Amino acid sequence: MTINVICRKDAVNKDGKVPIIFLFIHERKAKKVSTGIYVALKHWDLEKQCPTPNCPNREEIQFQLSTQLHAYKKKMQQLEVLDIPITFDTLLKERKPKNLTTVGEFFNQIIQRLEQVERYGTASNYKITVSLLEQFHSLNIRFEEINLQFLREFEAFLRQRGNMSNSIATKFTCFKAMYNRAIAEDIFTPEKNPFQQFKVGRLWENTQKRAITKEDIHALMALDLSNRTYYTRFSRDIFMFSYLMAGINFKDIALLKWVNIVNGHIYYNRKKTGKVMNCKLSTEALRIIERYSKTHAQDGYTRWRN
Repeated sequence: MTINVICRKDAVNKDGKVPIIFLFIHERKAKKVSTGIYVALKHWDLEKQCPTPNCPNREEIQFQLSTQLHAYKKKMQQLEVLDIPITFDTLLKERKPKNLTTVGEFFNQIIQRLEQVERYGTASNYKITVSLLEQFHSLNIRFEEINLQFLREFEAFLRQRGNMSNSIATKFTCFKAMYNRAIAEDIFTPEKNPFQQFKVGRLWENTQKRAITKEDIHALMALDLSNRTYYTRFSRDIFMFSYLMAGINFKDIALLKWVNIVNGHIYYNRKKTGKVMNCKLSTEALRIIERYSKTHAQDGYTRWRN
């Protein structure tokens, strides 16, 4: 049994969107199953069968597809363990969800899904949260056991460890998101959501803003590094390029191509969000590019090289 994600480009609806489906293939027979997801055809890469970088809600769409695909693969594994033949009927037959997933198991599933769609920063926050939860209490429990007292005691546990309010707020934000995701996926139905009483927002505190001064920036820009190593000069130049280009992050810098430079501006899709960004290319920023890009690479990428 193989499962592929495909776009039904022949089924455009009245809103100009096309359905995204799962194509199941088994013993030379195929079956199509709806994912419930619709996107504009221009926002779907027909070759790679995935949302384009500039697709609105790209990460959420990828997350939903990954979640559904994970559920099918998990069911296939369960059928194998039970020695039940994997067919369209056994795999796709709907059944009422059973509340057998523990808090720890579901948390780890969420982490795996996040990593599958390359949301490593968020996954890291979830890993830290689950590690602290496991130190506080065994997560081999059902969701019904999480109540207001559980949340308050977990907060007290974190404060006793010396965690500051904003750090605690970050952990509870992950915890709340996981809890609500379990509800949305019908893992369980709470009689009362404890997070409605436990206000995560109250944990956030305003902190003093810290920023480098313009004088320090100018001093760094003018600093003579001719007698320093290549990597020291390179580090300074990448930092300065990010500063000059409105804070573009390193991953987006690494993915820049010559075609991104148009009429003195750089246009690119931010890797994290898929949002189209536009920034004027200053003389100094262009000088940094030219300093490392001696030739245009055949694949079009700017080469940061000595």
